[in-house]
Amino acid sequence: MGQRATAAKSNEITAIPELLSTLALAGCTVTIDAMGTQTAIAEAIQNRGADYVLAVKDNQPKLAESIEDFWRSFRAHPAVHTPHSFAETVEKDHGRLETRRCYVFDQLQCLEKPGQWAGLRCFAVLESERTIGGNTACERRLYISSLPPDAQRIGYAIRSHWAVENCLHWSMDVSFNDDQMRARTKASAHNLAVLKHITLNLIRLDPIKRKGGLKARRLIAATSDAYRAELLGLR
Repeated sequence: MGQRATAAKSNEITAIPELLSTLALAGCTVTIDAMGTQTAIAEAIQNRGADYVLAVKDNQPKLAESIEDFWRSFRAHPAVHTPHSFAETVEKDHGRLETRRCYVFDQLQCLEKPGQWAGLRCFAVLESERTIGGNTACERRLYISSLPPDAQRIGYAIRSHWAVENCLHWSMDVSFNDDQMRARTKASAHNLAVLKHITLNLIRLDPIKRKGGLKARRLIAATSDAYRAELLGLR
């Protein structure tokens, strides 16, 4: 594991290659949000002996458009006419029903300039259908990958990526209002982030397994000496 802060007048595109250079990636699969979908980053991942699954959005408009065009043609004709790999997962949890369908294709000649992406072997379209309380929302996401065209494997990589988003970034925002933090002086933002991560992990390891969400348990820990002592292993 590792982390790298972005420079004051820079962004993730610069920081990602620096972080990748510090990690032992041989045999691993790297997943990155659309910000990191850059030809230089794909090449850096391949040079480190790893594979990639990269999200494609408006930051690569022509690539995204070519995948969308292919997808519309695929949906307009019987699926058996186009070689592809398919996997579906259904997840039920707390009144939420989510169905994910992953389609993977290796028709690279249909993409915009596929040769500029080091090791590119396939592209994927992931459709998710989420139903909560009778309301259904659908979402479609696009990806390119250096992995073999295996929908189950690529779908698992995408789901694992979002598990990090949900279990860390989303939890930090909901439980600690992290997106609203305005600490900027020297190392204050970094130090507070470390303390919040420690607190989040302590609550998740709650030996009492008290009912309630992370935010509720954080508030209880702030007001209950006994519960806080349990979290810190002092009782």
